[in-house]
Amino acid sequence: MADIKVYGVPPSSFTRTVRLACHEKGIDYELVPTFPGQMGALNPFQKIPAITHGDLTLFESTAILRYFDRTFPGPKLWPTDSRQAALCDQYVSAVCDSLVNSALRYLANHFGFLPVPQEMADKYLAKAKEVVPVFDRRLGESRYLAGDSLTAADLFLAPIAFNFPAVPGLKEIGEASPNIDRWMREMSTRPSMQATAPEPIAARAA
Repeated sequence: MADIKVYGVPPSSFTRTVRLACHEKGIDYELVPTFPGQMGALNPFQKIPAITHGDLTLFESTAILRYFDRTFPGPKLWPTDSRQAALCDQYVSAVCDSLVNSALRYLANHFGFLPVPQEMADKYLAKAKEVVPVFDRRLGESRYLAGDSLTAADLFLAPIAFNFPAVPGLKEIGEASPNIDRWMREMSTRPSMQATAPEPIAARAA
């Protein structure tokens, strides 16, 4: 039985981020299907994911990935170089704030997960048109978000960006982002991405 239990569901972007980190670092884990609102004492905010490791319970994906990086061997998710580590932190934060509050909210509305009035959805899409090019420009400067090696920042971006092709509006933004497209093609070959790939979001929403 795995020491690490991950509580969440495969369609969740941040649950996938945590699972990607497990695969990248070679951490054995058990996925315990748990939906938002069903977290009980695991997370007082009732959001997914959370993990348990022995008597430790952690929620918030950034805290979970940092715990993995400090506790387990395997490739580092944060660079040791201070500047690259700062870039990693910068883009993790940018995903969790700017990208979540634009592209991810638009995606969630589109498939009925978090419905909002059309006026609000339009604002999310308009904001995504401003936010996504920032990531595209960065990926035009380096192989990955924080440099030439994969970091936690890429694991936060990937689960959201890989749903763009399924969502009109986001699909066009993705098609206008050649550096993200190049990065996505490279990311898609990683065993961690293949091992955590959920069924297409359109099929889930049908």
